This record gives sequence, C-alpha cells and structure tokens, in this order.
Amino acid sequence: MQFSKRDLFTIPNIMTYFRILCVPVFCIVYCNAHTLSGHIWSIVIILLAAATDILDGTIARKTGQITDLGKILDPIADKGMQFAMIFCVIIKYRLVIILLIIYGAKELISLAFSSYLLAHGKHIEGARWHGKLCTVVLYIVMLAFIVFPEIKDPWYMIMICIAAFFMLLAFVLYMAAYIKLLIELREEQKSEDL
Repeated sequence: MQFSKRDLFTIPNIMTYFRILCVPVFCIVYCNAHTLSGHIWSIVIILLAAATDILDGTIARKTGQITDLGKILDPIADKGMQFAMIFCVIIKYRLVIILLIIYGAKELISLAFSSYLLAHGKHIEGARWHGKLCTVVLYIVMLAFIVFPEIKDPWYMIMICIAAFFMLLAFVLYMAAYIKLLIELREEQKSEDL
C-alpha cells in the first residue's frame, strides 16, 4: 500500500477524518447528556457520522477517489463509532457489556485473521452483507438505548440479544470466509513446494 499527499486531501478521506472526530465528540456529548436535548445532540452526531459514511464511499467510487489510505481509515472510523456507542451506553445500561465483549472479541479475532491473510496476499474484498446487516442492527439498538434512556425489561434484554445474535452471525460468516482463504493459501503453498 502506498500513500501520496494527494490521497490525504480527497473529499472522501476528509469526510472520514470528520467521522473519526465525531467519535470523541459523541462520547463527550452523550456522557454529559442529562436532558432530552443532550440525547438529541448525541443522535445528531451519530446520524451525521452515518451519513458521511454512506457519502464518502459513494463519492469515492463515483469520482475514482478510492485510496489505500481511505481503505484503512474508513473501517477505523466505523469501528471507532460503534465501539464508542457500545462503551458509552454501558454507563446507563450495564448489561450492554455483553455486546462490548462480543464486539471486542469479534473485531480482535477478525483483525488477527485478516492481518495474517493480508500479509500473505489474501483478503476479503469489501464488507459483506452480514457485516452491513450487523452494523445496521447495532446502530438501531444503540440509537434506541440513546433515545429512550429508561428502557425496562424485557425490551432491554431482547434488544441486547438481537444485537448479540447479529454480531455472532456476522462473526461466524466472516470466519467461514477467512477459513476458506486460509485453505486456499495452504493449497497454494503446497503446490509451490512441489
């Protein structure tokens, strides 16, 4: 991967920088939200980050501004906001720690597999449908917790279970893809040894 100075200032990458900046701003606003307006501002920040996420990818593809830097920064911005939402919501909903544990394990294991495969010339191209679905469900659940800071059982647990299910589904399906790539890599290495 190579980066040029021009890559730093493409419109999609600038939008990604904005999304990265939204992460600490969201944390500060949400953690200090004691009124309805504070919760509304938290939601506005999340929606702005989500909108620029959609726009930066669209602009990058339509204008040919897809860069290696963008390929690295985009998932950092995505994962940063998702982690921030889960982490901050734990303040008011303690059992959301279940989602934090699943999310953290899923991302660390995926990072290990993808790094190993990438170092050997293999990688999964782009996000898969299950990853996108998991992200949408996670955003909906986190937004519900932010909009309604007093959700009671059984809805509270149902929402956590739904988000956990889709996280685990995405994880299992990504792991299947990683294992398939690992098998391909092993077969290629065996054929080179012959």
